[in-house]
Amino acid sequence: LRAEEFTLGSLFQAKRRTFEPLVQAKGLRFETELSEELKGVTLYTDRQRLDQILRNFLSNAVKFTESGEVRLSAETDSRRKTVTFVVKDTGIGIPKDKQQSIFDAFEQAGSSVSRKYGGTGLGLTISRELAALLGGEITVRSEEGHGSEFEVEIPLQLPK
Repeated sequence: LRAEEFTLGSLFQAKRRTFEPLVQAKGLRFETELSEELKGVTLYTDRQRLDQILRNFLSNAVKFTESGEVRLSAETDSRRKTVTFVVKDTGIGIPKDKQQSIFDAFEQAGSSVSRKYGGTGLGLTISRELAALLGGEITVRSEEGHGSEFEVEIPLQLPK
């Protein structure tokens, strides 16, 4: 891991530049929610690994959303000294019985999903491992047919 210092604001700008054209090309809305006070919050972590996690969440959100929106937000917990990133979409959702297995290598929500949308089924497995390396964890909330919400919570400073 290579820790570096950067602000939440710069991270969100980079995500907007990368994903806004992709989201708009599908006719979706891309919303980023970051309060003015959080834009200046500094993280000291491996930005490349965090980028990879967020890129995976956002790519999946765009891929599995036919209409509506993709939203990226963040909130900090000053008591726990953590930041939680949330990627929420209005896509196809994930059945309750598949919400843990999607983190297993080469697993997807079902064979019809992998045929229609493609992919290897490794992105979430890798993201979970990267989150653990950063001292954090990933959670998912989803309802089939009503979208998904992926969260990654990491410390503001990479554990020593």
